[in-house]
Amino acid sequence: MDTLLATNFINSGVAIGTLILAIVAIVAILQNRSQARDDWLHTQQLATEERQHQIRPIIVPVGEFTPSPSTLGSALYQPNGIVIWTHQGKIELTLQNMGGGVAVNVHCVLYGPEGILTYQFVSWDNGPVGNNPVQILFEHPKQLHLAPDDSIDGVHPLYDTSPTLSSNPIEYRIACLTVTYHDLFGIKHVSIFNYTLEHRWVCVTIGKIPAVKGNEPLDLKELNDQKKQQTPKFSAPPLITSQGN
Repeated sequence: MDTLLATNFINSGVAIGTLILAIVAIVAILQNRSQARDDWLHTQQLATEERQHQIRPIIVPVGEFTPSPSTLGSALYQPNGIVIWTHQGKIELTLQNMGGGVAVNVHCVLYGPEGILTYQFVSWDNGPVGNNPVQILFEHPKQLHLAPDDSIDGVHPLYDTSPTLSSNPIEYRIACLTVTYHDLFGIKHVSIFNYTLEHRWVCVTIGKIPAVKGNEPLDLKELNDQKKQQTPKFSAPPLITSQGN
């Protein structure tokens, strides 16, 4: 009887031990599968990021702004090189894509020191911009809701209105060109350049448009539309009519 009981205890112990080993083995297999899946996902993410980097467009301005052929009789610059912001007619600028991918949904704003928003120059809905330089037409907008201190990346304004300093002379920022564009993955990018008195370009920043204050990245046109919707709408007061007795 004692021997049978001992045998049963031993068999039970062996069964329990076998069950524990099986459970441990299953857990290890699941963990290995999970780790393998995580490693695969990480590898896929790295491959996607590398591909995104390879086909990232980089838009830069080339040469100076010039009047379009239809308005060649109208001067664009003062004798000292300052832009005439009241210039009537369209102006042209060449954009070059220095990156490895195509840029689409290209929006541009040339912002200057003039306080009137419609004196700035804009160009919406350009592209695609590939390997070949593209000439872009700019014109005064009928409406513009972008202020000089508005920013695409939350850091750099559309136009730097700070006073001239030895480290930031006004001669190196008579105008500011902001260009936003999308790559083929739908990622939004921005290029910002200051325009100098010698009509040369100084790069301020180039990169992906970040999320600002937790909000989705916006390109120039999206930001302009957003600010347009935020503009207060005033309605006329009700008409008061006199009532005769």
